[in-house]
Amino acid sequence: MIDLAINNIDLNFHNETSTYASHAIHAFAAKFPPQLPRTFIKMLTNSGDVILDPMNGSGTTTLEAYLLNRFAIGCDIDPLAIKIAKAKVTRIDIKGSQLADEICEYAKNMIINKPFLLKEALEERFDEKTRDFINYWFFPETQMELMSLILSIERFEKGTPLRELLEVIFSSIIITKSGGVTRARDLAHSRPHLDKNKVPQNAINIYQKRLIKFAAVVSELPDYEPRPQIIACNAKNLDLPSESIDLVFTSPPYANAIDYMRAHKFSLVWLGIPISILSNLRKTYIGSESTSNSNLYIFPKFTENILQKLSTIDSRKEVILRKYYSEMKDVIKEIFRVLKPGHYAILVVGSSTMRGVDVKTPYCLADIAEKDIGFHVVDIKSRNLDRNRRMLPVQSGISNKSRIEQLMHTEEVIILKKPAIKY
Repeated sequence: MIDLAINNIDLNFHNETSTYASHAIHAFAAKFPPQLPRTFIKMLTNSGDVILDPMNGSGTTTLEAYLLNRFAIGCDIDPLAIKIAKAKVTRIDIKGSQLADEICEYAKNMIINKPFLLKEALEERFDEKTRDFINYWFFPETQMELMSLILSIERFEKGTPLRELLEVIFSSIIITKSGGVTRARDLAHSRPHLDKNKVPQNAINIYQKRLIKFAAVVSELPDYEPRPQIIACNAKNLDLPSESIDLVFTSPPYANAIDYMRAHKFSLVWLGIPISILSNLRKTYIGSESTSNSNLYIFPKFTENILQKLSTIDSRKEVILRKYYSEMKDVIKEIFRVLKPGHYAILVVGSSTMRGVDVKTPYCLADIAEKDIGFHVVDIKSRNLDRNRRMLPVQSGISNKSRIEQLMHTEEVIILKKPAIKY
């Protein structure tokens, strides 16, 4: 009966708001609407059940699970995603106006009375490569504002929920859908492009407004136990017991991957991670074009046909796509392992085009899940994209309207079921 109900649900949600609770605390590319995981969590689980998102991103699934009084677990390897997800599910009772005044007055005082300390910090904190990056993308006055905020934030204990929240709000004034304090045109959607005519806003003023707003939001989050767990781990090797999860809901990266680090580094460098470390981390992301030390698989016939078609046009792209499907096979295998028998895994997947070939990502992943891993494919449901809310990126390419931009008006929701144990 559940499988029948799944087949009849509407997954578009175009007339519903997606900014309730703490969902809007930070911009994040390709974020699905919270109603999507909420629908399946309510349909397929009960209060107290364990919900996993192994590619958690900004934590939409984990927040929805927590709001519905489920035990939420989110895993990711992106350091900014981990910070955002933690902040979104952590209730903190704070007086936002008082705290914002304290932090911003300290920062303003530094600029007025101790500019030499700010300039010294800017010189000493960054290696040459990171320094060059900051000088290119941030005006000198903005650098002073951001450094004064960082020094003010660092007065709070590192690793605490409050410090994490303050750092996420800091990042949110840099990585924005529009405006922001960088010289980039738009960091929430796209590959950064220098906008020579842009006049960045005052970082301290923006920070003060956002901190007041979201301090109130996190103060109103529920106080359920157990608390959500946001874990830094690779989805290909989950540090979780077998058959311990009641529902998996996740959205894998696209086959021609959204380069999250391309935008995330704009705030992570200010939070103490050098450009060189971020560049190396970027190579480990699923969907990256780095193919060194890759374990490549042979796949079922449907998927192999797609790969062979691409290979005749561009053999290098075929290797990149095979690497993506190989990594996703490892992820799906881990999902199968940790999921309880008879329970569901939901994958929200957009297709991609490479060299003019629709690589049919949702159907290939379903093919791999069923024939290589052992899942039953209950359904593959198409949903229409509200592009303004899904925040799909503009990829680099030969035109302003990139191939992924032209293709993706829908995405597929793959509904998988792990067979029940047979006695």
